[in-house]
Amino acid sequence: MAKTNFGRVVEIMTGNMSFALSKYSMEGNVPFDADALPNESEIRLWNQAQTTINNIKRNGVLMVNAGYTGDIGLILHGRISAVRTRWEGVDKVTTINILDSEDLSKREVTEIAFAKGTLASAIIKQMAGYIGLPVAQMTLNQDYRYQDGYTAKGKVTDIITEVCKDCGTTVYINQSKLYVRNLRSGADAVFALSPQTGLIGSPEYFEDNGIKGYKIQAQLQRRITTASVINLACREFSGKLHVRSGSHKFSNTGDFITEVEAIM
Repeated sequence: MAKTNFGRVVEIMTGNMSFALSKYSMEGNVPFDADALPNESEIRLWNQAQTTINNIKRNGVLMVNAGYTGDIGLILHGRISAVRTRWEGVDKVTTINILDSEDLSKREVTEIAFAKGTLASAIIKQMAGYIGLPVAQMTLNQDYRYQDGYTAKGKVTDIITEVCKDCGTTVYINQSKLYVRNLRSGADAVFALSPQTGLIGSPEYFEDNGIKGYKIQAQLQRRITTASVINLACREFSGKLHVRSGSHKFSNTGDFITEVEAIM
């Protein structure tokens, strides 16, 4: 175990309430990936008072800070999509689902005609405005020009995905922000991962439609998310990898890990 990763810390915040791992029984799964659909996290809290449960409201903002004593940071910022409580034996368990943006599935446009010669970047920015997400990064491999114009119709997330595909660029949502960028480029900090810095077990090699990479498990590392750069050093592989998906998992005594698929 890495010496720096000592003392689990998790703080869940919503509705002017705070739940700390040191005081409450909890577990959570916070996924991240590289597509334009919001990810849905799940958090479970044990034996909360009914007045507390009543204040965990659908559509309310929920944030999670996690890490280790002296090194914590945000791993989730989203809106509550569902809250349900049921008894499991003698325990009352409240399950909270959180989208890392508002529910965008019903955000549609009837029909918008863009003029001949319109650039993809202009369409993306306008569509992002319709879903109300700030654009955290936009670096297109090619700012495609629609010589014959472009007609936007249907789900806004589908339109953004289609336009980004024309530009050869990935689009994804992370912590309520929109990212348009190549997973393998950018000024992301490089995280050195080895058995000495939290790597758990042996990475598993995979190939997926010509893309090669490794499935990796590590002690929870709040800095790792979509497009993070991992400098992996172990018996199986040494070199730079780029995260395309994964999840943070936390609990009081069980999992406290980050799992990722990282590509070469």
